[in-house]
Amino acid sequence: MKISIIGSGAMGSLFGGRLALAGQDVVLYDVYKEHVDKINADGLSIEDAATGQITLVHPKASADPESVRNSDVLIIFVKSTTTDQAAATFEAFAKPGTIALTLQNGLGNEEILRRHFGASRTAAGVTSQGATFLGPGKIRHAGKGPTHMSMADGDQSKLKALAAALTTAGFETYVDEEVAGMVWSKLVINVGINALTALLNVTNGKLLDYPDVKAVMADLVAEALAVTKARGIKLTYPDPLATVYDVAAKTGVNFSSMLQDFQKNRASEIDFMNGAIIREAKALGIPVPVNETLSRLVRTLDSIHTAKGVH
Repeated sequence: MKISIIGSGAMGSLFGGRLALAGQDVVLYDVYKEHVDKINADGLSIEDAATGQITLVHPKASADPESVRNSDVLIIFVKSTTTDQAAATFEAFAKPGTIALTLQNGLGNEEILRRHFGASRTAAGVTSQGATFLGPGKIRHAGKGPTHMSMADGDQSKLKALAAALTTAGFETYVDEEVAGMVWSKLVINVGINALTALLNVTNGKLLDYPDVKAVMADLVAEALAVTKARGIKLTYPDPLATVYDVAAKTGVNFSSMLQDFQKNRASEIDFMNGAIIREAKALGIPVPVNETLSRLVRTLDSIHTAKGVH
């Protein structure tokens, strides 16, 4: 089975590196050529945040879309802002039976993949793994947790081989009948953490050191919960705010994906996180002023980053 990682930043490199270490045929695709060249020359260094142990693995890496041709699985890890562009590009290199799996943050990526690959070739999932990009050829495995995935057309047998490969690579993996509740459950967590870490330039755990910040987290989560309840979404945990605080603590040393975007002067995924809550809330007639305010601040900084000529 050929597995191609589309977007081999922190998370993509983690999954691709571990799969390669387990003996899978893997290609790490990324547009960041310095990262690709470093992996090909010296390997990918994966640091374990808990133990400090460094594992060096030598997966294939490429900046050429042709390299992923005839893949059995495309695992999509690009930023949500470029999902549509990536799907349009790699649709041309896929086989009739190629599965495109999104393990990205936020809400809306599955719908984009369905438009390009159809429900019979689209899968959506969520992962509680965490990773930080340290530099070309170097990442840190910052947090561990289960990965869930589901086929859009309901035929979960299509994911059996991939689930086995991920399990062999050391990822706790489950194939479920549907993952909508899990996607929303992760979205609520991201809504409560990511934008704040980016705006304050702190790691996840630092959010819990300041009572005022914890209060803002509570407001963000409360607004998101009003939307999920109105939508009839069943979350995977009984106490959402306690879960958000717990995730922030357990991933305390992690730089959130949005903070990593800010550090690279790169456009954030705010429209797929807090922005998704805003869109759903407007459709339902529910006020979400705190999410709106944070989103405006993040989008303003996105504009500043773009004005610097860095995307």
